[in-house]
Amino acid sequence: MATIKPFKAIRPNKYIVDKVAALPYDVMNSKEARRIAEGNPYSFLHIDKSEIDLDENIDLYDEKVYLKAREKFR
Repeated sequence: MATIKPFKAIRPNKYIVDKVAALPYDVMNSKEARRIAEGNPYSFLHIDKSEIDLDENIDLYDEKVYLKAREKFR
């Protein structure tokens, strides 16, 4: 049987929660995500669809995409 251990939640500051919240990653393509997150550095799309901060022609599964997500999450 699996053991589930508690963990600390990560929550945005209440003053920017509306800027952090984003649609699920699978309901939009990269172009739409770029447009939605444009000018909003707090958008979770910069983590969830981190390819939006890289070259438009990058392979969605390129290691750079995952590294960018990690960078933005920290």
